[in-house]
Amino acid sequence: MNRVVAPPAPANVIWLDDVDSTNAVAERIAESWLAGEEDRLPETLVVAQRQSAGRGRGAHAWDSPAGGLYATWLAWLSVQALPTLPMAVAVSLAAAVEELVPGLRVGLKWPNDLLVGERKLGGVLCASRSNGDAAWVTVGFGINVGADPVLLPGDQTKAVSLGSLGFAGDAGEGIWSLVAGFLARIHPALADSQGTRAQWVARSIHRAREVKRLRLHSGVVEGRFVGFGQQGELELEVGGKLGRFSVGELLTDKEEGG
Repeated sequence: MNRVVAPPAPANVIWLDDVDSTNAVAERIAESWLAGEEDRLPETLVVAQRQSAGRGRGAHAWDSPAGGLYATWLAWLSVQALPTLPMAVAVSLAAAVEELVPGLRVGLKWPNDLLVGERKLGGVLCASRSNGDAAWVTVGFGINVGADPVLLPGDQTKAVSLGSLGFAGDAGEGIWSLVAGFLARIHPALADSQGTRAQWVARSIHRAREVKRLRLHSGVVEGRFVGFGQQGELELEVGGKLGRFSVGELLTDKEEGG
């Protein structure tokens, strides 16, 4: 561990050098805390300079070299806030990026990839465990700040970093700016579910009637994009009927559907 720093309340930040993944570290912290008899773990953000086993959506690995923001946010939220959580995280991060690099426009690919143009800048993974009227949430996110990730052979992702998009500052300072921007925005975004949903929809890169292929555990479905449900579900017209999907992975034209 390098150091523990304290940004504006109510969150603590743990800053690490090298880890397997911030999600794994966060889970170990949570399990250790929850196994004891202490009060609820305070809101905490785990940040690493690099990861050796970063994970993207599904079975995808995510390259995590030095110069990127790799973080996992731990917090207790009301169960009523859970539907808004993925949208709130995405719009909070997008706004923090745009504040760091003025003139940049961050779009969102369902469910929660951050894109600039057609290139992936970062992504978000959310998980939760309910306990009565509260829920323990684990939110992992990554943003390419000073270095483009090295993709595996055959990976169709078009990745980009803020450094390639005009950010010329120190990567460490940029990472800290994004952390502070996220922490300042996440709770107001959670409190304003309708406004946050409107911002999330406005940032969508998807257009009505576009043909989409969605990979599910049961296989791949193809349909035309209709819109989003109230809680961010993807709505596709499949075989003349409206389908609403809460999970899945949108495939690119070059990706296989198996």
